[in-house]
Amino acid sequence: MQQGESTSMYRRIVKTTGLLGGVQVLSILCSIVRNKCIALWLGPAGVGIIGLYNTSIEMVAALTGLGLRQSAVRNVSQARASENENALSHTVTVLRRWSWLAGLFGAVVMLSTAPLLSRFTFGDDKHIWGYVWLSCALLFNALTSGDQAILQGTQRLRQLSKAGVAGNLAALLLSLPLYYFFRFGGIVPSLVLSSAVTFFFVWIYSRRSVAPKQPVSVRETWNEGKCMVVLGVYMTVSGFLTTLFNYLFIGFIHRTVGDADLGYYQAGYAIVTRYVGLVLAAMATEYYPRLAAVSEDKETLGNQVSRQIEAALLLLAPIVSLFLLLQEWVIRLLYTSEFLCIEEFFSWAMVGVLFKSVSWAMGFVLLAKGDGKLYLITELISDLCGFLLNVSAYYLWGLEGAGVAYLLNFVIYGIMMWWVCRRHYHIRLGRSWYGVAIWVIVGCAVVSILYRIGSIPALSVAVVCAVAVSVAALWGLKRRLAI
Repeated sequence: MQQGESTSMYRRIVKTTGLLGGVQVLSILCSIVRNKCIALWLGPAGVGIIGLYNTSIEMVAALTGLGLRQSAVRNVSQARASENENALSHTVTVLRRWSWLAGLFGAVVMLSTAPLLSRFTFGDDKHIWGYVWLSCALLFNALTSGDQAILQGTQRLRQLSKAGVAGNLAALLLSLPLYYFFRFGGIVPSLVLSSAVTFFFVWIYSRRSVAPKQPVSVRETWNEGKCMVVLGVYMTVSGFLTTLFNYLFIGFIHRTVGDADLGYYQAGYAIVTRYVGLVLAAMATEYYPRLAAVSEDKETLGNQVSRQIEAALLLLAPIVSLFLLLQEWVIRLLYTSEFLCIEEFFSWAMVGVLFKSVSWAMGFVLLAKGDGKLYLITELISDLCGFLLNVSAYYLWGLEGAGVAYLLNFVIYGIMMWWVCRRHYHIRLGRSWYGVAIWVIVGCAVVSILYRIGSIPALSVAVVCAVAVSVAALWGLKRRLAI
């Protein structure tokens, strides 16, 4: 890869990460404001009811959505890379029809199971009509997912960000009056209206991006859509298995030590996955379609993965090192001093995030290749390995053991992904990322160890080390961005 192309790639990665990361931060802030108001106006009961409704929507959507939000990005990206407008329009038309099909299927399932959902979830028949109206939210969510896949696959990331910002703000502004004036009666209308508003803004930007220019027969829609659905189903099953193993481990903690320790684990896990994971989630939006577009070119694919690993490590290095150094303040800010015991989990898991970023970049190769079966197999192995490590380590060392298990799981997963890329796909990754990985991981590990020692000399050296890692990472980014 030429130096100019490499610099351009790094700039695009950093730019889109900042852009999409900002949207996710705004989404979290809107969620915090909404939850705060709901807690004030509706109390714990209102928060609980909304949580149950949302869980029901997510469950039905996972079963009926066919995984199109993730899998279709690959098809759209490859159609765009062909530089054939007709092919792109063709793929978009097929995706939109399948989105309607998935949405209507989900709505029908919600309608037909409304009595069962009401009785099973709430223990009465009072919420049947609530579920009936929420079938509309399922339709809007499916259509939103399809149009988001179009924007992501066509690399209209700025438009995707604008739609996300507008949708989040509009949903917040429209839902708060419903909660305030109608209290519990405003819950279902608010959920439906939020879904509709989100779809409206995504549809506006998606419609401007690609307009269908040619008719597509029903047979073509069916045959071409099956490719998206097959990969989507594999991804859906994989996501379900991940959730299942996490559920089993949470159940193990609850039965073993009770609610308090379970709360500590979930609090620590939330910081590691939700807040720090924002960086990887933002990067994935740009990375996945870019990788899918060059999935048949082994050399380019290897270069893309290598550059992505470097960028992820350099972006995460300052965040991880400073989080490790300031973890007590971070925990006090997000929770209370009662949760300081999660430091022992936090210190190990944050280093594990760095290994996760390496394996994460390699794991997308399977999706870019459309190899759903192998993707499911590798995820199943990782989930099973993670579950066994979690149970064993937690049994032996408690909360600290869970952090060790998190770290070891991603070390093992990274080795497995490297083997798959090298042996199965014959993709050779560039060696430049090895050096970056070594000094970033070692530097952050040293900060973690010194912080755990806790003496004044150790903490002083930890501060110097964290600053050194952060400065080195920023300098590395500056050099790669040629600024």
